[in-house]
Amino acid sequence: MAELQMANGEVAEAQQTFEQLLRLAMKSGDALKQREYLWRSAEAFDRLGEFTDAEEQLKVLLEMDLTKEQYLETLCHLADIQVKVEEQRMEQTVHQTIAAQGKNPGNLIRSVTSIRLGVDAERADEQDHEEGLADTLKEIVKRTVPSPVYAKYHEQHLQRFLSKLGAYTPRSALRQDKRAEALKECVKMINAPGGGCCTVFPYEAAIWLLEEQEELVGTNKRSINRSSTASCTNLHRLVSKGSRSNLLVRGPSKVNLLARPSFSGTLSTSRRSLDELPSSNNLQSMQDLQSTGRQHSPSPQQLNWYRGDSIRGVDREFIYKVMREHEEDAAAVRQVQAAVATKEGRALSKAEEFGRRLAHQFPWSPAASVAVGLALRRKYHGHSGAPSLAGHRKQIIKNLKHGIERGANSAAGWKALAELQYQNRQFQEAYDTAVSGLEWSVKRRRSGHETLTNFALALRLVVAQCLRRLERLEEAEYNFQVLAGWTTEGDSAFNELSGSSPLSIRQQALRGIAKVALERGDKQAARHQYERILGKALIGQGPPAAHWAHSEYAWLLFEDGNLELAKQQLETALRSAQRESMLITDSELAEVHYKLGRICWTMGGNQLTDPNQARAHFEAATQHDSEVQALAFQWLGRWYEEIDQDYQQAQHCYERAVALDDDDIIASEALEKLKAQGKITLSPAHSTRLADRIAAKKASAKHQAKNSTAISRIRYEGALERALS
Repeated sequence: MAELQMANGEVAEAQQTFEQLLRLAMKSGDALKQREYLWRSAEAFDRLGEFTDAEEQLKVLLEMDLTKEQYLETLCHLADIQVKVEEQRMEQTVHQTIAAQGKNPGNLIRSVTSIRLGVDAERADEQDHEEGLADTLKEIVKRTVPSPVYAKYHEQHLQRFLSKLGAYTPRSALRQDKRAEALKECVKMINAPGGGCCTVFPYEAAIWLLEEQEELVGTNKRSINRSSTASCTNLHRLVSKGSRSNLLVRGPSKVNLLARPSFSGTLSTSRRSLDELPSSNNLQSMQDLQSTGRQHSPSPQQLNWYRGDSIRGVDREFIYKVMREHEEDAAAVRQVQAAVATKEGRALSKAEEFGRRLAHQFPWSPAASVAVGLALRRKYHGHSGAPSLAGHRKQIIKNLKHGIERGANSAAGWKALAELQYQNRQFQEAYDTAVSGLEWSVKRRRSGHETLTNFALALRLVVAQCLRRLERLEEAEYNFQVLAGWTTEGDSAFNELSGSSPLSIRQQALRGIAKVALERGDKQAARHQYERILGKALIGQGPPAAHWAHSEYAWLLFEDGNLELAKQQLETALRSAQRESMLITDSELAEVHYKLGRICWTMGGNQLTDPNQARAHFEAATQHDSEVQALAFQWLGRWYEEIDQDYQQAQHCYERAVALDDDDIIASEALEKLKAQGKITLSPAHSTRLADRIAAKKASAKHQAKNSTAISRIRYEGALERALS
């Protein structure tokens, strides 16, 4: 009768029937029947929503004589019930807090999310001193490993340690102690004996905690100007000077954002299902579990202690599909592992170690894609003296973007993606990524986590740099000035985690102010900023000057006719770029070589005629895709034409310059001149195209000169005078 009542949905009647059966079993002294009816009665209470009564029934069942398997299954059922009890209590507390807040309108109004997070943190901390869910989870964790059957209980146990962080003041010593405890639990779960961990959650949590630790440690490396009236908690307010064009209220970004970070919220916070998480090594064991754990109604004669709903089956076809879709990611993982295996003289950091294991065990997860991208960036960064290549950056961007768009929670990933897109001259994409990353950090902070000030500073720097490249000079200058006022000398944090070289926010801000001044034609103001950077580095009041400071200052000296000092500065820039832990991109290295070639050409004499001087620098500048590549081919063609008198090589260089840059009038005119002199031959169609291009560019040269950027002015140098004459 009880079974029929349950099947017909008459749960209340079924529960009463099970109660009567339980009393009869107790009278007869049948322990087997007592265990069965206690279990079924608890299930009925569960379906009725009377979770406290269900909890009491299961606690009575635990005190009976059970086998190890029965005891463990009862513990799991009890944990499920206690989670629901805890959720009810939390909801009641939240509603009470909201009601009390409404009765005191003079107090600070907190959002529902903030109240919920605070209650979650307080309850997680209080339960250490109470008998309840925390003790049940501890008992389950002690008896099991995080296999597919028990992974959710290990996750809930770890989540309690993460939730406790919200009960303590950010950046306090007590919160730091709790963070260390949570990280210890992550390591325990990852290194579980007898089969390992089959869920991505502890890896993500460990990397998350290490990023918070990097923020706190990084504060000692680079200090914030606390005397500034602008609060560092408002770094996300990127408001243009003199307007209210807040960048955070624009339309949806191209980069997807998470609604909230993974490790915030109540106990009911959704987890990724285990269907998405297992490694290929565990597929067979999961199939066995699936076959033994199908849901069915237990008969009165035999109690099914391994409930079907406690074993989450795995769709093998889904796993194979995911693995096929991410073959490229798996290949990248193997490449990283091979690079790490052959890398000498450097130990893996904790974050790198967790990321490496995550990418190996869960290559399809979003966090693994980010871990692979960061590992590749660190790998290429590890080659001291070698420039960062655009092809490598493109591969890393693909991995990082793939993980970020699918919801990976990684501050280092956001930072690295924005920086690499900027280095590859994808300025609009870098701008969108940086702003979206700032929005993500705001949501993260509102969820009760540590404020990642260093991370926000780095992204705001990318925003300012992109604004300058997008010719929004007033907004760029305002952001650079704010960054220069907020920070003092020193390197920012998150460089090691994101795989970048040491970065001084203040130096970069001053550099940005100088570049904006150059865009406006104010060389004196630009020179003043570069001399501030180099002067402080020289007297030891700031970090060492980077290669770009010497290179860009040298070009100002060159334009003033100070050739010797300009060459010394550029040679210093090359040495700085080759210094250990100093990163230079291929385009930046090409620009340094181009400038050295120009100086050698202007100095004349042996500097010009020696193939190892001017020609060697121009050839080096043509090797990489950069903003001066076409210009380097033009000057290399002039060298072959005027110095070596190799007109075929000169023709090749001029044609490469024209192919790379339609605006290169000098190269086009040089080809026409060589053809007129009979030194080279051009097809009639080619000659006609060159003549048409020269005429069109002469007509628009004045307008182009007015709107050109700083690097465009280098490109048009000399060409405009000839075009306008």
